[in-house]
Amino acid sequence: MKRLTMAMAAAALALAMGSATAAPKNKEIFEPGKPMAEQITKIEADLSNGETYSEITVDQRSRVRQALGHMRGIIERSGGEGSLSAASRTELFNDQQVVNTVLTQAREDSRLICRRERVVGSNMPQTQCMTVAQRERIKNTSQSSMDQAQRVGRFSN
Repeated sequence: MKRLTMAMAAAALALAMGSATAAPKNKEIFEPGKPMAEQITKIEADLSNGETYSEITVDQRSRVRQALGHMRGIIERSGGEGSLSAASRTELFNDQQVVNTVLTQAREDSRLICRRERVVGSNMPQTQCMTVAQRERIKNTSQSSMDQAQRVGRFSN
């Protein structure tokens, strides 16, 4: 009986620790309680600097900019965040979801992952650091090169 109780306690502790460490990963772009106009300005600055959200496509970038502009217009027309009507609040929320979806995916794609890999012809491992998006691009180009080589019958660079 003691073993069962100890095993259940250990499992509950592991579950609690796992959920505590997983919480920051799902952090939204817009933080509740902060003024919306300030957050919109910060996101626009991050989009413009070319580093923070460098992995998003031109189409995604324009969708985010359009949603941010629409949000800014809603806030300015209503005279502030405190005096939003229900319909305006719904529009603001929908635009906020678009921005959160695109930029959260961009943040995931911009994560830097480092691996120790052995270079061909050497036994000494070297550190290879790439973003998730870079790894995906390399995988896709390698796959298309292999497909082309199998179709054509020869490999070309």
